[in-house]
Amino acid sequence: MNEMITIIKKNESGEAVFEYQGDLVRKTERGLLVEAVFGIERVQVENVVFLKGDLFNEYYLFEKWFNIYEVHIEETEVIKAWYCNICRPMTYQMDSIAYEDLALDLLVYPDGRHSILDRDEFRALHINGHERRMALEGLEELVQLFQTTLTPNLVDLL
Repeated sequence: MNEMITIIKKNESGEAVFEYQGDLVRKTERGLLVEAVFGIERVQVENVVFLKGDLFNEYYLFEKWFNIYEVHIEETEVIKAWYCNICRPMTYQMDSIAYEDLALDLLVYPDGRHSILDRDEFRALHINGHERRMALEGLEELVQLFQTTLTPNLVDLL
């Protein structure tokens, strides 16, 4: 399949804040798998350092309030971490994926430990009660997914 696609991250108000290119490698009725190479020199989140050249397998699901990035050391099979964004369900057009980030994130280490990030930013968002509940349910679903096994087969989500 491997089609070039643009990924657009938006804030909770729907304003684009960041975009980049990736390869759409799989599309099903449940979601999309995109491969993208990290393009920023260095970003540290807790004990994980994302480096330019790291491979991201990005899972976008049509009905879910999250996306999952499986981060590899460069383009190897070695998983550095999983970084999950809590967001409104993504939208897909033939050449782009867009999602509205709701600040809350889940970082999962290869040894199974996890951290919930940006709780204060999430609390400060101007979103309605239904969206807040759906976001928290999405977070709980992710925590359960990663507690089930150390290395979940994310392709099964598609």
